[in-house]
Amino acid sequence: MNENNRHQTPVVSWLLCSCQSDILLERAIKSCLVQNLVDFELLLVINGVNARTISQHLHEKYKQDSRVRVVETPIHLLNFSLSLGLHLARAPYVARMDADDVSHPDRLARQLDFMERHPSVAVLGSAYELIDEIGGVHGIVSPPESDSDIRRCLRYRNPICHPSVLLRKQAILQVGGYLGGQNAEDYDLWLRIALDPAWQFANMPDVLLSYNSAPGGAARRSRRAYANVAAAQLRNFLISHDPRWFVGAAFSAAKSLFRANRA
Repeated sequence: MNENNRHQTPVVSWLLCSCQSDILLERAIKSCLVQNLVDFELLLVINGVNARTISQHLHEKYKQDSRVRVVETPIHLLNFSLSLGLHLARAPYVARMDADDVSHPDRLARQLDFMERHPSVAVLGSAYELIDEIGGVHGIVSPPESDSDIRRCLRYRNPICHPSVLLRKQAILQVGGYLGGQNAEDYDLWLRIALDPAWQFANMPDVLLSYNSAPGGAARRSRRAYANVAAAQLRNFLISHDPRWFVGAAFSAAKSLFRANRA
């Protein structure tokens, strides 16, 4: 990054974390860099045992692009990488992105316009299409759009696609960032935001992301993931005394017994 751009504050910070470098990561990065909105930075947080090698490769590959920042950490867990990236992000808005997904060119422009017209929205997702590793489309998912519908769903499941979201950094920092919930770090964050009625959720009906469904979400169906979901739901029940959170925790506990695919 050259010195002229180093001290300029972008409008949006992309936050993309990865523990490997492959053709899918290159595809994801390219989709972030070819946005219609040009005032952004791309923050790549590389983690795990190979972080140094991968980050050096990415530094070399994108050294001429002042929008790209690469940081590394040997800590493999995603929630740490996300909080590290959130800490380093310079923009007031943070756009999440996964290393095997594809953002559509108008994503940032549309989401930023929505957020600036709705200052109480802290988390903005979108509809998304399901793709495989070679880009074949296998369907479209249209999540609930309004704050009330999203909050209703949050008690029992996650109605927000994490890599589709644009986050208002102020709100996320206010609740402590990504604190935990391995394989459920986004749901844990949503539930802490849900305790504050001053902030709202929204999903845009526009399909702004191609979500790679090829891996099948095995980690999110693990016993550890269900346990972390249930723990977040139980925490909200104990804080709010709303019995619907307790019912949600019971459902998640049941899923860990009958639907989990591994420990």
